[in-house]
Amino acid sequence: MKRSVTFRDFDTRRMVSYAEYLPESAQLLYADSQWDEQAARRVGRIVLRDVRTGGETVVTDAPGCGNPLLSPDHKKLLYLAAAQGGRQLYIKEENATPRQLTTMRRGVMDPQWSPDGQWIVFTSFAADGESEESLTSPAQGEADDPLAPVVITDFGYKFDGLGFARPEVMQLWVVPADGSRRPKRITSGGSNFMHAAFAPDSRHVICESNLFCDKSVGIATDVLSVDVETCEITRVTQDKMVVSYPNPVRPVFTADGEHLIIGILDEVRNSDSTYPSCSLYRVSIHDGSLEKISEKTDECYDCVQFAYNAGCGSGLEKVRLSSDGKAVLFHAGYKGQGRIYRLELDGDHRPVPLTDGKYVYNGMGMPKDGKVLAARCEIHRPETLCLMDEKTGEIEELFCPGHALTEEAYISAAEDFFFRTLDGRSEVHGFCLPPANREAGKRYPCIVYVHGGPHPFYTYGFDLEMQAFAGAGFGVLYCNPRGSSGYGDEHRRLHYATDGSAYTDILQFVDEACRRFDWIDPDRLGLTGGSYGGYMTNYAATRCSRFKAYITQRSIANELISYASSDMQGQSSDFADFGSFMDHQIDQSVICGMEKVNAPFLILHGQDDLRCPVEGAHQLFVALKDSHPEDFPVKMVIYPHVSHNQPQESRQRAHYYKTMLDWFIKYL
Repeated sequence: MKRSVTFRDFDTRRMVSYAEYLPESAQLLYADSQWDEQAARRVGRIVLRDVRTGGETVVTDAPGCGNPLLSPDHKKLLYLAAAQGGRQLYIKEENATPRQLTTMRRGVMDPQWSPDGQWIVFTSFAADGESEESLTSPAQGEADDPLAPVVITDFGYKFDGLGFARPEVMQLWVVPADGSRRPKRITSGGSNFMHAAFAPDSRHVICESNLFCDKSVGIATDVLSVDVETCEITRVTQDKMVVSYPNPVRPVFTADGEHLIIGILDEVRNSDSTYPSCSLYRVSIHDGSLEKISEKTDECYDCVQFAYNAGCGSGLEKVRLSSDGKAVLFHAGYKGQGRIYRLELDGDHRPVPLTDGKYVYNGMGMPKDGKVLAARCEIHRPETLCLMDEKTGEIEELFCPGHALTEEAYISAAEDFFFRTLDGRSEVHGFCLPPANREAGKRYPCIVYVHGGPHPFYTYGFDLEMQAFAGAGFGVLYCNPRGSSGYGDEHRRLHYATDGSAYTDILQFVDEACRRFDWIDPDRLGLTGGSYGGYMTNYAATRCSRFKAYITQRSIANELISYASSDMQGQSSDFADFGSFMDHQIDQSVICGMEKVNAPFLILHGQDDLRCPVEGAHQLFVALKDSHPEDFPVKMVIYPHVSHNQPQESRQRAHYYKTMLDWFIKYL
């Protein structure tokens, strides 16, 4: 009999990233991360795998190695590995010892080859005024002064996961692949430059930057062209919101080298809109003229996907030019699926779905000879690397890194359904994951899990956390209430997420799930979620008695705290005076009403969270303790050095999930 999935599998599962398929040798190249039992930690390798035999050759197992990229002629391998100052660039040629290409003071990120294979562009943090000599040499002793004061004069002065804005920003560098010269910095100033790619002439670098944008609007960037020799910057787009989040769309050149394909966020027309949808544009690199080339259809709502639990495709691109140069391949969310679409560059502007069914695709390799590597997963199956026909969508499976887990552990398979909302304005899509090895005729406690955002959506993807809860004997119920993307513009409107509509959708989903599945015990339901899901957990706890236990994770509690302390500041300009604004913020906050909570309440939060500041967790805890009897079950657990996510460090993560599991076992 197979064992159950446990939270320990977060440590021991095999993961791959930056995969590429080499058709000439029928090999897969990828970075591989596996658990080393003796060292009690993960170790990385770069691997070549023969897809015909399954045989693997380790190219390198240098500490911290990853991000493998073959040169255009496939004769050199570029990768990152740990060294002084952070991860540095290394190059390996056949039958030769790897050579270190950089010694950057603050390490290297996101390298890309030039088309002629002579240059590499990469990103590294730098402050304006710092010399190239100091930045290209490993720091002696402490690299940066930890006691340096932070001087603040404008919005956008802090970012979750990065802390307070420092003078150091993401700057672009180029270095010759033969190592004949030190890296050269080609951008400067206090703006970020990212998602870089060489132009076909190998003399210009195309990138995205907030150089000319309001820096407080974190998702607004322009496309720029940088001359590698002179460092002259040309603004390719102006006053457009080029996509850099949630799925970065690296600019893609057309086959003639005259145009770029980029993703631009659609205009936000009213306050009911949340994160805007995206359209694809063709832009001239000469005069910046724009042509919208994608249309919304009933089969394609967007040109990006905001998948909450995709679970595949790490390091792979979201937009690619087809190998014949005639079409664009891109990802977009559609009713729980993560699809790949084909869009012809000349002709019909309606994207055609290449994939369908209960899958989520989330990353593509470089198309070649009419086929493209694609990463996908299913609810009951982890990431699988596939080869997809660029025109028909026909799939050939190449490698499933998580095969060992599915062989030894029982994987639960969810059932999904749609139902019409009570007001008739939309449909909600829900998933019900049963406990592992459930017995017929027996009822089980269930965890209702609300996603963050509210704009992301739950997919048909493999979710290890949910599988571990199922392995522990719980059903997991999750849905995409209004406010979620992937179901059309009406469904995704922001006001539905906070005006009670999404809350009603979730309760309706729970009732419908209980009606459909007799294994659900309607008297033993718990509610949890993170970020917006934490907000909804708090919201529901003050309004209903449907749930017997709550766990709120990295949640929003007091809008005044978010206004002043979040990295996503609020706005008071629409109010007559600041006092009226403050009253409104308090009135909209779920901290008001904590005295109505009538079930055990657990609060989990990262100490360094700047998206939903930890002070919100403190206020929740104090409000609950202050308004309830001494014996009311309430607990707060704070995790040091954790920002707006669940802990990733092995010991902290184990404690986090054990705390959740113990709480639901005790009270459900």
